[in-house]
Amino acid sequence: MHTRKWLFVLILITFICTKFSSASAEKLTQEQMTAYRTIPAVVLIYSGMYVKVSLKNGQTIQIPYYGSGSGFFINSEGYLVTNGHVVASFLEYNKDKPGYANKVAYNYFINSIIAQFKKSRGRAPSNTETQAEYQRFRNARNPIVAEHNSINYILLSNSETHRFEIKKYSPSIPEGGKDIAVLKIERDNCPVLMLGDSSILTLQQKIFTIGFPAKVDPSRFPLLGKENAIKPSITAGAISALKTDYKGMAVIQHDAAASHGNSGGPTVDSKGRAIGVLSYGVDDSFLFCVPINTAKEFIRETGIEINKTSDFTKVFNRLMDAVWEKRWFAARAHVNTALAYMKNQPDLEKLQQMILRRISEMGFLEKIWTQNKLIVIIAVVLVFLILLVLKMALFPSSKRAAAAPAVAGAPAVAAIDKTRVVEDTGTLLEIDAVGSVTVLVDGQDKGTFGVTSNGLIVGRDATAATVHVAKDIVSKTHLKILPKGGQFFLLDLGSTNGTYVNGEKIKESMVGPDDLIQLGKKGEVKLVFKK
Repeated sequence: MHTRKWLFVLILITFICTKFSSASAEKLTQEQMTAYRTIPAVVLIYSGMYVKVSLKNGQTIQIPYYGSGSGFFINSEGYLVTNGHVVASFLEYNKDKPGYANKVAYNYFINSIIAQFKKSRGRAPSNTETQAEYQRFRNARNPIVAEHNSINYILLSNSETHRFEIKKYSPSIPEGGKDIAVLKIERDNCPVLMLGDSSILTLQQKIFTIGFPAKVDPSRFPLLGKENAIKPSITAGAISALKTDYKGMAVIQHDAAASHGNSGGPTVDSKGRAIGVLSYGVDDSFLFCVPINTAKEFIRETGIEINKTSDFTKVFNRLMDAVWEKRWFAARAHVNTALAYMKNQPDLEKLQQMILRRISEMGFLEKIWTQNKLIVIIAVVLVFLILLVLKMALFPSSKRAAAAPAVAGAPAVAAIDKTRVVEDTGTLLEIDAVGSVTVLVDGQDKGTFGVTSNGLIVGRDATAATVHVAKDIVSKTHLKILPKGGQFFLLDLGSTNGTYVNGEKIKESMVGPDDLIQLGKKGEVKLVFKK
C-alpha cells in the first residue's frame, strides 16, 4: 500500500511538471500561423519605365510609366511567379527602347491635351482637334526625349531591393494568354511558398489572398506611413465559383478583398499552399485567379524545380512549429537563425519579441522543466528510488509473501518480447528504433511509433497492421515504412485512397522530417517523421 502511495506521488509530480509547459499565454490561431508562414515569400514588384523630355525653353518633364504588382517565390534560387500583365510594359520597352519611350511621351502629351481641352471647353476634342493641338504644342515647345530607362525591381519583405529579369512570359487573359510570368532575381536561399493542388478545390473552401493592394499604398493613401509600403495585406475569403474564361481555361472566383496591386500575388489555402495566382477582378468585388495547376504547367516548361524548401524555409517552418507548440527556448534559437538569413524582416522581429516576452513570463520551475525535461524526470525517479530504498531498509515488511515453490511439469512463463512495448497511449517504443513516426488523425496526436529495421505497417486492420489507425479512409494494410540511409522509405500497399507526399500521390518514395505525408487526399490522417 505504501509503495502505491509513493508511486502516486511520483506520477503527480511528473504531471505537475508537464503542466508547466502549457502555462504560458494562448497559442497563435491557425489563421495567424498561415499568415506568418506565407508572408515572407510574397514580394512587391515595380515594372515599367520612365521618360525624361526636354522642351525648347530648357524645361524638362519627367514621365513615369510603371505599375506595381505582387508575386511570390517558387524556388530558393530567386525564381518567382507573377502575372504577365504586371511586367508587360517593361517587356515592351525592352523590345524597342527608343520607340517605346517616344510612344510613352506622345501618349502623355495627348492625354494632357485632351484633359485641358475638356476643362476649358466642357467637351472632349475630336481626333482632328487633338492632333491640331498637339502639332501647335510641338511647334511651340519642340519636345525631345532626352533620357529613358527601365523600372524593374522587386522589394522583399525585409526591404531588400533586387532587379529582375523575365524568364518566361504569357500575355494577359484579354490578350489570349495565361497571364503568368516567371521572373528571376540574383539571390540565394529565398523564402519559398509551397504550391498546392487546384484540382481538389471545393466551393466555399476558405482561402487567403496576399499582396500589395494599390489602394492602400502609402504613396496613394497618405493616411498610412511610408514604412507600410512593404507590408503586404492578407485577407480571408471563400471560393465563390469554379469557372472557365472565354477561352475555356479554368479560373477560380473568390471573395477575398483585393484591388489593383494584388495582381500576381498568391491565393493560398488554410495550410498556406498556393492554389491560385490573382489575375483580374470586377469592381474589386468579384476576383478571379489563374489556378496554380495552370501555372505549374507553365513553370515546368522552364525546368524550374518547385516545392523544394530552402534552408530559410526549413528553419522558418521549425520556428513556426515551435511557436505553435509553445516550445519557446527552441523558438528563440530558430528565430535568431531565421533573422540571420533575412535581416530586418518585420514579422520575424515581431515573433522574436513575442518569444522573448513569453520566456520572460515563465516562472523558475517552468524554465527548468522546459529546458531540462529529461534531467527533471531522472531526478524525480532517483528521488523516488532513494525514498523507496530507505523505506524498505527502515521499515521492513512483516507480511512479505514467501516465494511460491515450483510445480513439476508446470509450463514455463513465455519470454517477453523486448523488441516492442505498446503503452496504453498507443505509443510504440522500439529498442532498435532509428527514427519515429507520429500519427495525426483530424489534427489530434494519436501516438508516436519507433521505426526499426523490421519496418512498420500502417493500416485499419488491427490484426495485420503494426500501427493501427481506425479511420475509414485508411486501408486494412495501407502503407509500409522502412528506414533507409538516414531517411524513411514509404511503400504504398495498394491502398484504396492512396498515399500522398507533398500533395503528390506516390507508390513508393523516400521522405524526411520536412515532408508532408497524408493517407488519402483529404489530409484527415497525417504522418510526421523524426530522425
